[in-house]
Amino acid sequence: GVASPPAPQALASVGSATPDRSQPPWSQTPVPLLGVGEVERTERDGGTAWRIGTARGVVAVWRPAGHAPRAAGAVIYLHGYFTTVDQAIADHRLFAQFRESGRDALFVVPESPAWNGEDPVWPGLDPLLDEVADATHLPRPRGPIVVAAHSGGFRPALGWLGDPRIEEVLLLDGLYRGVDRFRAWLDAAPRGTRRRLVLVSDETLPNAEALAAAEPGAVSLASVPPIDPGLAGDARTARLLLLRSQYPHMAIVEAGQVLPVLLRASHLAALR
Repeated sequence: GVASPPAPQALASVGSATPDRSQPPWSQTPVPLLGVGEVERTERDGGTAWRIGTARGVVAVWRPAGHAPRAAGAVIYLHGYFTTVDQAIADHRLFAQFRESGRDALFVVPESPAWNGEDPVWPGLDPLLDEVADATHLPRPRGPIVVAAHSGGFRPALGWLGDPRIEEVLLLDGLYRGVDRFRAWLDAAPRGTRRRLVLVSDETLPNAEALAAAEPGAVSLASVPPIDPGLAGDARTARLLLLRSQYPHMAIVEAGQVLPVLLRASHLAALR
């Protein structure tokens, strides 16, 4: 959820090499610190990964093998509360989930607010994409931009809705607030564009059901389908899709069975 702010002691531990194990539900995965301007590059999970130290925190990037930049889009993943980029990568095996999607994209995981009292870390996409391009020496993706936000990650996603490059927003149990703003973004799609809003809901199900009921043509499913065969028919093309989650709030990102399904049904090109 997003209601409970952490104690100051827990806040001090974020990003440290030795997490404070007295303050659940904070992630307890230890990670090495990374200085501003430092870049680590590794081969992992069937692709190339970068860990980038910026003045706004760590940014993780993953590029699948076979990536074709001229056709590829980008996925910006916003983690929820009580974790960091590094801990979300490790605890939720995000790179493996990106690989499982089979989509050709540059996958970017920036730092997001860790509790209600923290401001969004990246106020816009351009500074983030500039940092990624400078550190990786990769061209900016030209294809669709998909924003996937878990839980409290909805807050920076709301702030980005004015960017016309965003074609799809995937809220992974993140519709705590901003219902009218997400609907307005969907309804204001310029003619000929393909905006899409996908809601996977457990704790946020009442808000999601209300939004789906108010949006003509919305499609609702009783559960998230398995990765194979995934979404099909109207559920694959609906502008607004509601998936009632059989997974509890954290398992939506920890089980690895949801994000690949949504990305496979996105506007992103398939890997060749």
